[in-house]
Amino acid sequence: MSPRLAPLPDDLATTREALRTVACYVVAPARRLVDGHIGLRPVPGGFGTPVVGDPPQQVRVEGTSLVVVRDGVDGRAPVTTLEAAAGLVGLDLVPDPGVGTDLPTFDPAAELPIGDASAAAIGAWYALGDEVLTQVGSTLPGSLSEATLWPEHFDLAAVHRGGDPDDASRTANVGFSPGDAATPEPYLYVGPWERDGLDDPFWNVSYGAQLGHADLAAAADPVEAALTFIGRALTLLAAPR
Repeated sequence: MSPRLAPLPDDLATTREALRTVACYVVAPARRLVDGHIGLRPVPGGFGTPVVGDPPQQVRVEGTSLVVVRDGVDGRAPVTTLEAAAGLVGLDLVPDPGVGTDLPTFDPAAELPIGDASAAAIGAWYALGDEVLTQVGSTLPGSLSEATLWPEHFDLAAVHRGGDPDDASRTANVGFSPGDAATPEPYLYVGPWERDGLDDPFWNVSYGAQLGHADLAAAADPVEAALTFIGRALTLLAAPR
């Protein structure tokens, strides 16, 4: 049985935006410089790059700390400002880091408010998402792409294909968002690429269906509850229309 989710702290939104700022301007660009990619992944307590390059390196955020590992040597410091974070990584800050267009405010000297409990809650959400998406890929019908934490929207997401790879009507984005301007609490979502013929009330938002943090926190087993939700979505997508 998976661990229960803790209640969400009051400063979740400000912490989330501060962490997204670091992801967009520091962590993802650090990977982009090495291998040209911007995708991140969950790590214990937060998020970061995979181990890339030669010599191998990784940049990650654990709770409220930025960690830089190069060739087995760790550098670590609290996240305070973009300037300080970029200095630890050895990165030149730029207002367009090449990770998308929906970017946080670029202010290198501004303090980044990150609460311990909120950072832990976001880390736990990504860990839950990683576990669930791993099980989706191994237990549910169809194929699932590698789960990626995208810095711009800060969600952990994968693409599920229910049949022919060219059949968009059986294809959906499946992901775990830590929340956004429209939905403040973290949520699990399934977003079909095509909505035509999807009339079941299960589809409860304009882009598909979502299940909020509160519902998963109330479940005896959040992983099982999430898998049931995703399984229902994929069953509806597979049905004749």
